Amino acid sequence: MIHNITKKTVIAKNPVAALTMYERGRGMIARDFRDFDAMVFNNCSCIHTMFMSISIDVIFVDKGNQICGLRKNLVPWIPFARAPGASAVVELPVGAIERALCEKGDFLDLNAELTEKAKEALLSKEFATAAHPAMPFKQN
Repeated sequence: MIHNITKKTVIAKNPVAALTMYERGRGMIARDFRDFDAMVFNNCSCIHTMFMSISIDVIFVDKGNQICGLRKNLVPWIPFARAPGASAVVELPVGAIERALCEKGDFLDLNAELTEKAKEALLSKEFATAAHPAMPFKQN
């Protein structure tokens, strides 16, 4: 899970990390958010949306897990998107930033693993909603 600690909201319930060179290069190209609801790129400060078929929301996070940049509804075919000081990037379905009430300066937990009791307490709140899949996803 990815949480906005500042706002006490859930940003993503089922994120995936782009770990290999191939995964990082491919990113969201020829993908959507059906089987997962966020893609995380650690040690990354900029992205592109070249060859993508969907728009995305993007959160840029610094080394202290503080949001240092946001891009809502970033359309395909943008060659370069970055935020100064970013050390990780989270790609999300359009609307996820607004649903999770994210703002520059908020702190995130990118590796949240909660106890069942904590999950129930957090997810029972009306404002704790995750980004929903935007489009179907076919695994190749």
